[in-house]
Amino acid sequence: MQTVLVLITFTLAAGYLLKKFVWNPIFEGRQRSSGTLDGGKTKCGDKDCGCH
Repeated sequence: MQTVLVLITFTLAAGYLLKKFVWNPIFEGRQRSSGTLDGGKTKCGDKDCGCH
């Protein structure tokens, strides 16, 4: 019984680490497309005045 609980705990921990350090960075990298600091919404209009 203890072995089963240890295996379940290990599997959950390994799954969490894989999701955090492998799965999320792969898919976050594909979603980032904006190059400005405020997420693509420049506050000084259409022209690049250098204020951001």
